[in-house]
Amino acid sequence: MRFNEYGLLAPEDYAMTFSELRESILVKGEENSLLPWDGYWRKRLVDNLEICVRQLWACGIEEIFIDGSFCTDKYQPNDIDGYFLPPDPAEIMDGTLAMRLNQLDPYQCWGWERQRFDEYGNLQLEMWHRYRVELYPHCKGVYSGIPNEQGQNMKFDEFFRIDRDFLIPKGIVKLVKG
Repeated sequence: MRFNEYGLLAPEDYAMTFSELRESILVKGEENSLLPWDGYWRKRLVDNLEICVRQLWACGIEEIFIDGSFCTDKYQPNDIDGYFLPPDPAEIMDGTLAMRLNQLDPYQCWGWERQRFDEYGNLQLEMWHRYRVELYPHCKGVYSGIPNEQGQNMKFDEFFRIDRDFLIPKGIVKLVKG
């Protein structure tokens, strides 16, 4: 795994356990790189991510992907973004999954409505405020809120595989149990 000339991962899905993620360039940086790198902050983000992902795994959710600035050569990413594929999309729509996840989370931060502002005036998920992680469900009828080149609302699996300018395909990490 390496960053390309745009500071992105080459377009593919990189299956990684948490142990592998902690040893990867995403946490440790590239060898012999002259770029500054905040490995301490990145490790802390991964520790927080692991809390959230273990809660998803406990609810039977196996397919979890992460991306965002964490999966780039940015010195200090603001957070980790990602999405997951729920086995039963109806549990997203009726709130059952958020309720089950909140029974596992001591801060009850699961839910997908942005209700609190960050220090820059942006509305963020409660999970972001606690963990600096945003994990969204990807299922029929749930979209990113970001339009693609055709003006259509993108699904998360489409949105996460292209750069923020919607020009360059990029790779993402698929988390696997280890």
